[in-house]
Amino acid sequence: MKRLVLLLTWIIASMACVSIAQARALSYTINGTSNLVNAINQAVSSVRPAADVGIIIKSMKNGDTLYTHNAHNLFVPASILKVLTAEAALLYLGPNFQFSTRFVSSAPITNGKLLGDLYLVHSGDPSLTYSDLASMMATLKSQGINEITGNVYIDLSAYDQVNTGPGWLWNDKHFCYAAPINASIINHNCLSFQVAPARSSGQAAQIYTNSKSYFAGIRNGVVTRSRPSRGCYVRLNGSSGGIVSISGCMAKGQYAAGVSTVINDIYQYDRSLVNDLLKRFDVRVTGHIYAGTAAKNLPILAAHASKPLTALITEMLKMSDNIIAGSVFKKIGEIFTHRPGSWENGGTAVHDILSKQAGVNTWRSNIIDGSGLSRYNQVTPDQMLQLLDFAFHHQGTNYAFISALPIAGIDGTLKRRMHNIAWRVRAKTGTMAGVVSLAGYAMSADKEPFAFVIMINGSHGSIWKYREMEDKVLTYLTHYSRA
Repeated sequence: MKRLVLLLTWIIASMACVSIAQARALSYTINGTSNLVNAINQAVSSVRPAADVGIIIKSMKNGDTLYTHNAHNLFVPASILKVLTAEAALLYLGPNFQFSTRFVSSAPITNGKLLGDLYLVHSGDPSLTYSDLASMMATLKSQGINEITGNVYIDLSAYDQVNTGPGWLWNDKHFCYAAPINASIINHNCLSFQVAPARSSGQAAQIYTNSKSYFAGIRNGVVTRSRPSRGCYVRLNGSSGGIVSISGCMAKGQYAAGVSTVINDIYQYDRSLVNDLLKRFDVRVTGHIYAGTAAKNLPILAAHASKPLTALITEMLKMSDNIIAGSVFKKIGEIFTHRPGSWENGGTAVHDILSKQAGVNTWRSNIIDGSGLSRYNQVTPDQMLQLLDFAFHHQGTNYAFISALPIAGIDGTLKRRMHNIAWRVRAKTGTMAGVVSLAGYAMSADKEPFAFVIMINGSHGSIWKYREMEDKVLTYLTHYSRA
């Protein structure tokens, strides 16, 4: 019943939200499977000499495969790997799963003093913010705690300390889309701020930070120059414990420049942040701040819960969020193996869950990091199709899964693509150097739903011609009629 409601909702939306121009674009049909196959072959042949292409298209109504090309070859999937992570998480963790961040302690509170140690326990919440931690500290303060007579421990034991995935490119690790995946993820483990020239030459540039993020400090070596010159730009020299170092120069009158950097030393950043919050809320600590693991089932003094998994999965798929994907991947591994979440046990868990619960033949596949950033990820178009087929028909998760996919011409990573067939395609994109992929569902001219996977490896030059090929294939499919 839920699947029927979902399909009816999609069909009605696809009909009601089509503009006059789109209706004209959809006015023709491709009659018969042979004509569809010929049209797709022509689109594929336009890029095949420069790349390896794998495609498979299957009806979700009749169960027949309309088109297949290299469907059993292994490809690097890029971000369409997230559909595997999403379905495994929905099946194993459950749609209502929430990450929890907690202050815990067994120490008594007497006369405004916590007579013992306090633990900040991180669970890998990929949506946790500095504001959330400040709210937790306010809750702690509201219980009349003005002093902690013991130590404060930061518990990062939920995940291992291998924060970057196997096969991530070195250059990627400097960018926030590849921020460290740790039990502590605060503001996506990314620091963003702006640098603007001073009013007078020779003076240090001005720094504008966001109050919603915590900065341990910024070493500002950027100097204002009287006029532009070659080689005059802002250089990011890295960060340590949240202290960011920048240098270079800016010309007077130049627009502010945005700077983003990942937090590399998670523990030191957390240590500085917690120390700052304690001072901000006037809570004295007799001891020190250390890394440490809390005992099981300690009383909770303050806690923050993330949004339900369905909301996180929606953001992960709509916006191709690598941080959510990486943390959900490690969380699956942690709970599945009863050991700290890691890339290895995350891969083991997802393989097992998809094989046993979703009936996906995962033989030969490599599921490395959950997000698709790793060059070591390898799956076949047929394996991706098996997952999409299961996810479409599985009543326990199909609504959460399908509704989380970007909608062509409407939102997410497909907002600016396929406006001519808006609402008729829901799919996850994947892009990295040499890789272009797309996987999801399309509605034909007969309102028949199809699952499809398009994977391109070895692409050269501009990615637009490969995306154009994908868009052509989907346009043909949405115009297809069996009649």
